[in-house]
Amino acid sequence: MISVKAFAHPVSVFLLSIIGISFLTCKPEEEILDLDFDGGLEFSTDTILFDTVFSGLGSTTKRLKVYNPYQKAIKIGSIKLGNGKASPFNILVNGTEPGQSEEFVILGKDSVLILIEVFINPMDENSPYLVNDSIVFETNGKAQDVKLIAWGQDANYLGNEVLDCNTTWTNERPYVLFGSILIDSLCRLTIEEGTRVFGSKGANIFVKGKIHAGGSPERRILFRNERLDPAYENLPGQWGGIFILEGSHDNYMNFCIIRNAEYGIRLGAPDPDTIPDIILKNSIIENMSKSGILCFTSDVYAENVLVNNCIEPNIGTIAGGNYYFRHCTFANYAFNIVRQSPLFYATDHITLEDNSSIIEDLNLEIKNSIIDGNLEDELAFELSDETNSLFSFTNSMFRTTISSLDTLGNIINADPEFKDPPRYNYRLDTLSPAKDAGELIGVVADLDGNERDQFPDIGAYERIE
Repeated sequence: MISVKAFAHPVSVFLLSIIGISFLTCKPEEEILDLDFDGGLEFSTDTILFDTVFSGLGSTTKRLKVYNPYQKAIKIGSIKLGNGKASPFNILVNGTEPGQSEEFVILGKDSVLILIEVFINPMDENSPYLVNDSIVFETNGKAQDVKLIAWGQDANYLGNEVLDCNTTWTNERPYVLFGSILIDSLCRLTIEEGTRVFGSKGANIFVKGKIHAGGSPERRILFRNERLDPAYENLPGQWGGIFILEGSHDNYMNFCIIRNAEYGIRLGAPDPDTIPDIILKNSIIENMSKSGILCFTSDVYAENVLVNNCIEPNIGTIAGGNYYFRHCTFANYAFNIVRQSPLFYATDHITLEDNSSIIEDLNLEIKNSIIDGNLEDELAFELSDETNSLFSFTNSMFRTTISSLDTLGNIINADPEFKDPPRYNYRLDTLSPAKDAGELIGVVADLDGNERDQFPDIGAYERIE
């Protein structure tokens, strides 16, 4: 048995002291600083590339990881931007601005995180322009760098305002909406072909007057969200959409693309006539957090229109109205979204918040069109017994449980065989049953601007062999 008193012996005390010091001074190898380091750091990438950044607005944040591939710790003498304070780029190293700390130590086999942003001042240029710099690392006299590249784009900035009457938007520079705009009564907004409009979160285009947006197959008019980095490329709900208000009429949109909003077009323009409140041709509406086209007691003519990938119904016609859909493709296979509603919803009535009701005749024509999705029934009708509603469905394809639609050249519950819906390609593949299954109704060209033959295909696209 060892006596406790033995530990009080001077020799024992000396030995214990030596052991204690050894424990205190013995560091893991990854914490020992390599003062003779002459190797190189490693980086998660050699170039940080920003997509187009609107001048005057900040960018999203990019990340760069800096690795120490060696066993021992390394002290980085400096991390700085090549252009210093004149650089449009900003960096944070592990949450710290360079210059606030004299040195950065990376433990062996460890890394540091650098966050990079860019803020570009306007340069009064119509075309995008290149902005670049580099992050320079100095370690024991060895210099390395990572390149920083961004494209700046000057723009017209609008928001929270009423537009001047009879305004024209040109294609020279994009329009960025940081808030909502209003086209007032008796006024018109004309948008030239090739114009690009980018909406920020919550920004809407309200139309009390009229909007005329005339694109072309080669130069379509684009409405989309202002976040341009890849993570937001196909994300619904990034801006509000186009709202056509009561009293508006004579709206016209041709060769337009509307993407990533809450609504593509929300139309509430009840009036006593059947003249279309909007004529919509050769246009694409996709990735809506609500509906692609939602109408309340309105009049719509749509031709060669593709509406796809909406969380709520792609098409909603509420409380009656007059609707004409010709050579349209309405498709929804729930890519990157969760949905439960059929993609086409029609009703002749609505109950308002004060418990009053609006009940109007519903006149609905669907010709040479495709309505298809991943639900068993993509058509939903709610009709009262108080209206004289009229329906004309011919030479169209439907995903439906309504068996009586299998007539007048219609095709039910067949796969349209689109080329590649996940990549937004709703052109017809070789063996599509929509091929040559339409009737001649005077729509001579398709959504791509290609001429239809004497046996037109169903849907917005004519298959070109």
